[in-house]
Amino acid sequence: MHEQLPFLQGGGQLGELIRDKDWSATTLKSPDHWPESLRSAIAISLSSGFPIAIYWGKDFTLLYNDAWSSIPGQKHPWALGKPGEVVWPEIWEGLKGEFESVLYQGQSYRRPDAPLYMHRFGYTEECYFDYTLSPIVSIDGSVGGVFNAVVETSYRVINERRSAIRSAFLAKVHTARSVTTANQIIEGLLAIAFLDIPFYIYYSNNNDSSEKELVFSSCLNSHQLAGVAQLLEDGDGQEVIHLENLDTRLAEPAICHWPEPVTEALIIPVNNAEGIIKGHLVLAASARKRIDEDYRQFLLAVAANTGTILNNAAATELAQAYQNELLLNANLHEEQQALAEEVTAANQELSASNEELYASNEELAAANEELATTNEELSETQSLLQATLDGLKESEQRFRNLIREASVGIILLTGPEFIVEVVNEAYAKLIGRSTGELHQKPLFNIIPEAKAAFAKVIEDVLHTGEPTYLYEQAYLVNKDDAPISGFLNLIYQPYREANGRLAGVMILCQDVTGQVLARQQAEATERRFQFMLNAIPQQVWTADPEGQLNYVNQVVSNDFGYPGPEIVGQGWQAFIHPDDLPSCLLAWQQALSTGKEYLTEFRLKFANGEYNWHLTRAVPLIEEGKISLWLGTNTNIQQQKQNEQQKDEFLSIASHELKTPLTGIKAFTQLMQRSADLERTATYIEKSTDNIHRLEKLINDLLDVTKINAGKLSYDLQPFNFSQMLKDAVESAQLTTSHQITLAQTEGLTITGDRLRLEQVINNFLSNAIKYSPDGIEVIVKSHLAGDALIVSVQDFGIGIQEQHVQRLFDRYYRIDNSAMRFEGLGLGLFISSEILKRHMGTFWIESEPGKGSTFYFRLPLTEPVVSAPVTEENQFYKNDHITIFQDKDNHWLEVDWTGFQTVDAVKAGGMKMLEMLEASGVSKVMNDNTNVTGTWSEAADWAGQEWFPMMENAGLRYFAWVYSPSAFSRLSAEKAVDVKVGNTVVQFFTDAESARAWLSSVGLS
Repeated sequence: MHEQLPFLQGGGQLGELIRDKDWSATTLKSPDHWPESLRSAIAISLSSGFPIAIYWGKDFTLLYNDAWSSIPGQKHPWALGKPGEVVWPEIWEGLKGEFESVLYQGQSYRRPDAPLYMHRFGYTEECYFDYTLSPIVSIDGSVGGVFNAVVETSYRVINERRSAIRSAFLAKVHTARSVTTANQIIEGLLAIAFLDIPFYIYYSNNNDSSEKELVFSSCLNSHQLAGVAQLLEDGDGQEVIHLENLDTRLAEPAICHWPEPVTEALIIPVNNAEGIIKGHLVLAASARKRIDEDYRQFLLAVAANTGTILNNAAATELAQAYQNELLLNANLHEEQQALAEEVTAANQELSASNEELYASNEELAAANEELATTNEELSETQSLLQATLDGLKESEQRFRNLIREASVGIILLTGPEFIVEVVNEAYAKLIGRSTGELHQKPLFNIIPEAKAAFAKVIEDVLHTGEPTYLYEQAYLVNKDDAPISGFLNLIYQPYREANGRLAGVMILCQDVTGQVLARQQAEATERRFQFMLNAIPQQVWTADPEGQLNYVNQVVSNDFGYPGPEIVGQGWQAFIHPDDLPSCLLAWQQALSTGKEYLTEFRLKFANGEYNWHLTRAVPLIEEGKISLWLGTNTNIQQQKQNEQQKDEFLSIASHELKTPLTGIKAFTQLMQRSADLERTATYIEKSTDNIHRLEKLINDLLDVTKINAGKLSYDLQPFNFSQMLKDAVESAQLTTSHQITLAQTEGLTITGDRLRLEQVINNFLSNAIKYSPDGIEVIVKSHLAGDALIVSVQDFGIGIQEQHVQRLFDRYYRIDNSAMRFEGLGLGLFISSEILKRHMGTFWIESEPGKGSTFYFRLPLTEPVVSAPVTEENQFYKNDHITIFQDKDNHWLEVDWTGFQTVDAVKAGGMKMLEMLEASGVSKVMNDNTNVTGTWSEAADWAGQEWFPMMENAGLRYFAWVYSPSAFSRLSAEKAVDVKVGNTVVQFFTDAESARAWLSSVGLS
């Protein structure tokens, strides 16, 4: 119907539906007359793989794309073109205010994990969404509609909640000491899971397994419980039963938590350790969620954990039952002795009666009666004794059967030698013996290698009379020189006689070797995986199949300044530059929907507030035909971006700079062709020669940079007269400038180096001094010896250099552009100079004050650098050529004074000595004075920031007063050294020592 409209092209199924729909029946009317802002929004939506909806006009008429079409469920495609209130009557009351605020006030909203209870699959469903609402602005500035980008997060939110429930169950598996307590624990855990398990019932099977006893339940009344019980009876009881349509199958619908009735539940058998069904757990599903495979697995896991809690409690009860049986046997033995004594007394009484019979006939009748009575009592006593003996045998047999058939290992030890009184096959099997080998023998005579691990525990139980519980205890025994090892859950139960005396210890052993090894293997794999990921210098991350971030490596935490779990909780959106977010979200959604590689670039916000460009790439791990996770990396390309920008700027500058002398040469050549005046022709030739020299210098600079990048810049290191070279360079430069170049100080010495390359450095320094002092009249050159090094300086009185430019002047392609004037050149001279000086083991720095001029320095060592030996070293005092350190005992801090030029080795040696003295003194403050430093120690800045400062903090450093060197280069190096520092140390910079000491006196306590 509207196939020809460009903004409606493409878009898959929704594009076709929008084109074919009769829009005249809606408030939007014909698409031919839709405003441009709506057309643009629809075009963006249809071409996007990200779920997007558009709510247009005062009635918020709904349009959406293919990716969004799954969100309304069965309301699609009916929802297309309907007002928002008609599509979402069940949630519109809560959303209306936000939508109107966007439409009438231009507000924007983002709601992460917002709960929305939608009716989209025939029932009200618990859903969660991460959505944004943004105004669609027309050219005239008015808002015509709402742009809604949304991602459903229901799966993640609900799974996190269910994971918390499973974790709560796991935390309780070993806590119950009786089945009654276990039932109470299970009921308490199920009660807090009401969002996912609105009602629950637990039936326990009686011993004959034919009758089921209701143990606990929730929410349901007696009529509803009877209905569920009947449904249970109707099943076979052996398999999991999925109950559906419960709202119609029960006499009264179950209304639990939600206003809608529960419609689904699972009846799950609960087995004991031998796999015998001991009960059934009925777990209802939320009225606002249907049972899918994930939901089913969650309910099955809850039932499995329930069984584990009950089985562990039963094992503990078994230990107690054994104790009770032993006490009963002891009581029966005492009763047997009492009855035997009673029979003896009766016999004695009978004998006395017989004697009386012979003595007195008159008392015969009475004696006979007494005898009959006594005989009757004796008969009753003998019957009672026989019954007691039978009961004793039956009790002992029952208990021994219980021990013998138990699936866990059980052993009873008595006496100081731990004699085995009772042992079952399960225990004997654990240690590779038979019960016959163990019975009535000292246990540790048979397995002496286990004595060190277990004898002390048994002795403690005998001493305290309290049970002991050990979990995942490692054990090792030898059998025919072949070791048997594993892990056990152990219960040590004290055994008491009838009089309360401790006589032994009963031990229950559950073999958990398989579970422990599996967990250890998983943990080892996880540790190796995380080690490898943390060892990678890039940011590394993983996401679940739905695209939710679930892991980041340590590099991400270091870059962002947050712990890994906190970053995972916030997601990338909290750190991606707002301008980059839409495009990278679109690319991510396309990767998720297609299962193909994710590749894009975006800026990420670092801990210092700055954004850095990153190249991100993620690929899916596919297992059994499905994506199980995404593995991604973010590579920092900020420097590459800056280099590309500099390169582009350089190419623009180079084309101009190369073109300028060529244009001059061409112009003067044309003038020479036209002119017959020899004097003018000579002038033109001179001017052309100047341009040729300029062009030659530009080309040589380009060639040198190319050689430096390739590592092929050659050097001819030979002894030469440095003073003469310096004079020659000054004289050559003087010929081409009106500035007065003064060689104010020079040292007459011979050094080893590449004369031409070092002269090139001098020429570059002089060229810069002349270039950046256009109104100046003088340039001063000095050289002098400083210890074992030669220092050369070139001073101008020009425009000076801003501090932010100082440290980058020696970078490749770097140029300073002044708003008032433009300087020629490619920005390569100082970069080439720095590389030449590095090849000569030299260093360089700058002193500059805007408006007053700059001084460029370089330093050449005359010998191999050697860290100075200490001139003085005493208790809490140290001094050498580079540093003085002592403890100010009055103020409780270290005083540190750096002196002269600092090499990397000198800085490291001084820093480590400072660390040693900080640890020895126990102070927490340092007064670090750089006032007397010459040049810069910028090459040691990274070491100081990344290694030395953390070590100082670990040693107790809390306050660090840093007095700047006069050198801007050194000040920048100092700030760079502490820029990467994290932790509790406070660093403050000062320009004078007095202020620094005043600050140290005012903060903290040493």
